[in-house]
Amino acid sequence: MRETSGEVALMLRQLAEALEGDKAVGLSLAGESVVIPADADVRVEYERGGGAREFVVRVNWGLVPTAAYLVNRHGDQLRDSAGRLYDVLVYGEERADGTWEGWLEFAPRTSGLPAKRTGRETTQPDRDALEHWATGLEPLYLDGAFNRAS
Repeated sequence: MRETSGEVALMLRQLAEALEGDKAVGLSLAGESVVIPADADVRVEYERGGGAREFVVRVNWGLVPTAAYLVNRHGDQLRDSAGRLYDVLVYGEERADGTWEGWLEFAPRTSGLPAKRTGRETTQPDRDALEHWATGLEPLYLDGAFNRAS
């Protein structure tokens, strides 16, 4: 599937308008007419490594919803610029292809503050590998993830 920049821009614009209007959208993808429902799960992911960078818009629908799995409650806590403490939780869920993706959630110890969550931080071949990854996160990584989280 090879689209021109103009075709990609048009698809993104149509998708954005449908998301803003909470409506379904029909797109032509790989020669097929595809209807994306209004309740589709839309995620934006950014990865970099080894000099390469990747920006992905992932749209999923029609999947059986799965509950996120709490992989690890990190022993460290983080403090924001105002001095408020956050617990560090690592969550994961199985993807349609059988691999597992993981993300971090920062749960405030102060009531009334919202939790902060990163996008996908890793993709691992199985749950055991995700658990192994989660146990090796260092404070410097956690600080960077906290700054990326929204």
